[in-house]
Amino acid sequence: MMCKKTDMLKKSPGRPSRIRPIIVAAARELFLEHGLEVRLETVAAKAGTNRQTLYNHFPTKTALLIEVFDHLKAEMEAPFIEQHELKNKRLDQLLLEIGQSVQNHFYHIDVIRLQRLLIIALVEMKEILPKIQQRTQGNIKRSLTDILATAHNAGIVKIDQPEEATKAFLGAVMGYTYPATLISGNIPTPQELKQLNEEVCRTFLKAWQYKE
Repeated sequence: MMCKKTDMLKKSPGRPSRIRPIIVAAARELFLEHGLEVRLETVAAKAGTNRQTLYNHFPTKTALLIEVFDHLKAEMEAPFIEQHELKNKRLDQLLLEIGQSVQNHFYHIDVIRLQRLLIIALVEMKEILPKIQQRTQGNIKRSLTDILATAHNAGIVKIDQPEEATKAFLGAVMGYTYPATLISGNIPTPQELKQLNEEVCRTFLKAWQYKE
């Protein structure tokens, strides 16, 4: 009888995966509310599953925390490629839209809280650093790099190193005050972020010798 039950479970490999997004959503909510002190058993209970099922997906809190960050990152990047392409759209307008998307994501209160958790995790959970470093390049960075390379090849701008230009632009759009925001939790006003985005776009386009 025991063998039959085992065989039945083996025949349903897809069932456990259905609980994974539920576990991630529960963990996200609990991490935001209670910090890293949350026990995996508490996450399992909130997700409506048991400890063993959670451990089958996330054997450590580190693995679960990284999944939560990746899930949040995916929420931002999912529509990005479709919405931001250099097709029938001026580069100056496209950069403004990209800058606003980046600001809307990183200055969202949940993202700030999770970023603060990640900083704490890097201090308290040393094993998380290699895993963070192994994460793949984000779609936004890759997409903007492609956009700038295309614009350069079309003679719209002069950019010898599109990837480095992308890093500089995204860092500038975030603003020098972002570390202070992570510490204090004080978020700039929408008007302040808008002004920053517009000034960054003007400055970079001028440096890149943008031709309308």
